[in-house]
Amino acid sequence: MNEGSNPKSGDRVPSSGGPSGPGAQPSSSSATPELRAQFPGDSARMNAASWTIPLHVSVTIGPPTLTIAPAPALTPAPARPGERVTAREGLFARPAPVVPMGRFRASSLGAGRFEWGTALSLALASKLAYDGEAAVLGTATGTWGLRDCRFIEADDTQCFVAWSDDAALVSFRGTESLGDWLGNLNAFSTTRGYGTVHRGFLGAFQVVEAQLRAVLSGLPGRRVLLTGHSLGGALATVAAAEWQGQIPISWIYTYGQPAVGKGTFPAFIEGHYAGKFFRFVNDDDIVPRVPPTFHHVGRLIHFDASGGLENRFESAAAAMANEAIGPIVPSPEEPPMMSEEEFDRMRAQLLEERARARVAGAESLEAPQLEGFFPSVSDHSIDRYIAKVAAKA
Repeated sequence: MNEGSNPKSGDRVPSSGGPSGPGAQPSSSSATPELRAQFPGDSARMNAASWTIPLHVSVTIGPPTLTIAPAPALTPAPARPGERVTAREGLFARPAPVVPMGRFRASSLGAGRFEWGTALSLALASKLAYDGEAAVLGTATGTWGLRDCRFIEADDTQCFVAWSDDAALVSFRGTESLGDWLGNLNAFSTTRGYGTVHRGFLGAFQVVEAQLRAVLSGLPGRRVLLTGHSLGGALATVAAAEWQGQIPISWIYTYGQPAVGKGTFPAFIEGHYAGKFFRFVNDDDIVPRVPPTFHHVGRLIHFDASGGLENRFESAAAAMANEAIGPIVPSPEEPPMMSEEEFDRMRAQLLEERARARVAGAESLEAPQLEGFFPSVSDHSIDRYIAKVAAKA
């Protein structure tokens, strides 16, 4: 074999390194019977000789496959006594104390000013809107003692109308999957006579509007209260704008709603519902920070992490509400809205997480995957809103 050539099968290659590699010392015990027969009487050559057999390794690689690793499972915080964990959007995330539905008071619907009792009753109604028809009808006419109730559902919009002798409440359901909703949310708008409004929110309201009008037209003389959590709060806001001057709206209470309009829309709502629209935000809830370029309406009631109130109403029209709410630390600024860049980045991350969740077998991106993805997800829970309102009622 020439120097520098590659060994071929069957070549013997002497090696000073021995069988264990360069630098190893020869050992007489390494000589095999075949070597002794080939080198009779020459134990040194027998011990120094070794065989080198080249190995040819063949690796077959199939077609490239794109694999998305499933996101690591996140374990929700353990429930404490009197608390529960559920994956539904309006009821999810870290457990919050559950306020019994029996805390609803039909008499609170007739209040002539802001009342914490009314805020609690409408927060409970916002939570009930997430349930199915049988539960809604049974609770409204049974537990709450209201005269009657109508359950309405069309496409992805669900709501109900329940009434007493002198008042009717309309409660809109929020979205059932926060992750999917935020991932699909856009900032498209359309122009109405009262200003610019989010196109998706308007469309979601319009699919049930005819049924709502039919029910309310049979309830003349009753004051009408609008409420909803999350997307449901946005639909209540759209209803107030669409029905202004046609259906007498007495009060609007919303919880964790996204912004709805821009342009002349905020001035329109302020001009017609000053002192009648109360918008609750819980601590760092992410939903009130979207969509970008839109503006909030109504009087902000902002809870901090411990349930205290971070802001005080400043306008003269809200002086009566200030008295009812009690002392609050002044803070006139709204929680900051997301910029368009932040919003686009959030949506991209959510869509990626949703793809991972679906590879792992999940149909949608629910709270367990979102918890930790956003630090403010648990603040959006309707149970957390209810618990903080109940502490004031």
